[in-house]
Amino acid sequence: MMTNRKLLGAAVVHALLVVGCRSRAAAPPAAEGRGEPVAAAAAAGHPADELARLDPRTPVPLQPMMAWHQKQNMMEHLVAIQRITDGLAREDWEEIASAAALIESSPQMQQMCQHMGAGADGFTELALDFHRRADGIGEAARARDGAGVLRATATTLQACTGCHAAYRQEGVDAATWQARTGATHDPAAMHGGH
Repeated sequence: MMTNRKLLGAAVVHALLVVGCRSRAAAPPAAEGRGEPVAAAAAAGHPADELARLDPRTPVPLQPMMAWHQKQNMMEHLVAIQRITDGLAREDWEEIASAAALIESSPQMQQMCQHMGAGADGFTELALDFHRRADGIGEAARARDGAGVLRATATTLQACTGCHAAYRQEGVDAATWQARTGATHDPAAMHGGH
């Protein structure tokens, strides 16, 4: 039977291989299939516009305040995963469960995912799937099941890499966000512009 450290090492290697494979698969060599070579994109103007043309992922329209909030959440998710792997290496089941609670599904997470993904078909479902998969991490930690924690963490990371391979943020103004999402409110006004 493998030790938790060996299992953790195997899980990390697996996650890195999955991320590497998906990153290479998602990188378009020359904006193929859209009739636009890289040189034409480079000559087109603003670097952000060029990047958007080169990136084949589905855009998720977000106002700048929303995009920053989403990035902060994802950074917090990554810290939670780091805490989980560290806790597993030390067999600190309480730490694992505590960290997992930060990314598990909840009514608040569901509402936030629906709000952020309103302008991109399929995004909300993938985001909610990430949180549902994370539920298994806490369940395994409470059962003191190291292999279960690793399996649940690996499937949670699989949701991360799958979503990042499929979607990217697109900064838009309030009117564009409202038009693309069908929303009748301005999130920036609701949050005082923060």
